[in-house]
Amino acid sequence: MKSILSFAAKLIFSLLFAATPIAAGGTEYTGQFEPGLVPNTEDFEKVILKFTNSVKVGGQPVSRQDEHYAAGRLIDPRTLEYTVLSLLVETGEENPVLYVDRNGDNSLSADEKYVLKQSKKDNPFLWETVVDIDLKEGAFKTFPVYVRYFKSIRSDKMGPDDRMLTQSTQAVARGQVDVRDKKVFVQYAYDAKTRKIDPQNGLVGVDIDGDGKIDMDTLSPESTKADNETLVFRAGELFVSTKKTDLAKNVIVLRENEAKDYKRQELFLGREFPEFGFTDFDGKKHKISEYRGHYVLLDIWGFWCPACQKELPYLREAFRRFKARNLVVLGLNTDPDYTIDSMKKSLNENGMNWTHAQFASVVDFLSKGLRVNSFPTTFLISPEGKILSMGRAERDEPDLRGEDLLETLDDLLPNT
Repeated sequence: MKSILSFAAKLIFSLLFAATPIAAGGTEYTGQFEPGLVPNTEDFEKVILKFTNSVKVGGQPVSRQDEHYAAGRLIDPRTLEYTVLSLLVETGEENPVLYVDRNGDNSLSADEKYVLKQSKKDNPFLWETVVDIDLKEGAFKTFPVYVRYFKSIRSDKMGPDDRMLTQSTQAVARGQVDVRDKKVFVQYAYDAKTRKIDPQNGLVGVDIDGDGKIDMDTLSPESTKADNETLVFRAGELFVSTKKTDLAKNVIVLRENEAKDYKRQELFLGREFPEFGFTDFDGKKHKISEYRGHYVLLDIWGFWCPACQKELPYLREAFRRFKARNLVVLGLNTDPDYTIDSMKKSLNENGMNWTHAQFASVVDFLSKGLRVNSFPTTFLISPEGKILSMGRAERDEPDLRGEDLLETLDDLLPNT
């Protein structure tokens, strides 16, 4: 599972996502849920299957010389524990097959077989399927789990014949609401343990552009995580929030809000990065627009964040190597507890000699505007102020992590 948030991270989240009251009133619109859940394919955890030569399917031993077997346990979305018996079978050039104990009887049968398909990106080393775990209670009969098999990837803890999977652990309930004679798609995180939906906590989404889809990326304006708050989304030209959801009665109620209630800054590749101001650790005030004419690497980070610290060597090298090629590095600090002097000392000791924003000066922008909930989050912005990358390599954007960051900058920044 993902590492448990540190105290500092929890404090940051509580500061970032403090509840914002929404004015009562407004026209209400009703709709219904769709019959099945949808996996959150942006959420995943790693699973290692160990090589085995002794397996059973349908109670019978299976052993063929031309087949490779790796067994283990997937995470049960109801308990978030590794308890779901699974078996990966590979046979020559055929598609890999995954057996999953979907009914929870701790055995594998022929009807618990899933044939993996090659990724849509035509990657010969990436295969995928959706496994339906039986739910014995609640409004939904099954819980979908998105599984990917990385055919060639190995880690230090894997033997040469072990196999690596990733799986989703979250799913959303989707529905449609009639808003002024138009269908608006909405979605809410479904808690498999409690069998409930809470629109004020967990993932919430609204189809803002009317394409019938909801983008679940962490930076998408169509989806974000609520933390004891009522979220307002744009739906076309309107602004709506969720008044209530009732799975038992199959009812969704949206409420219309005023434009001033909508705080989200919508981010899209090729569009301008939103204007914001900040104060650096020397007390100087800045605006992002003052860096027009430069390429800007904007990094949202904190010393509390291990993943942020892992990226530091590459940021230092980017600052050193590409400063002469018109690159400016800006850091938006998210450490919740520090003094100015102690932070300046830490920045100096870590060789972070670029401009950094004080947390207090950007907290509203991060929480209400960008709604960042993954750290580090990094953007590359053009001299015209437009977004060149949000670092989402899985979406074929220029990669902004590790050695790939340096390659991206070398490719995109002009030589002087």
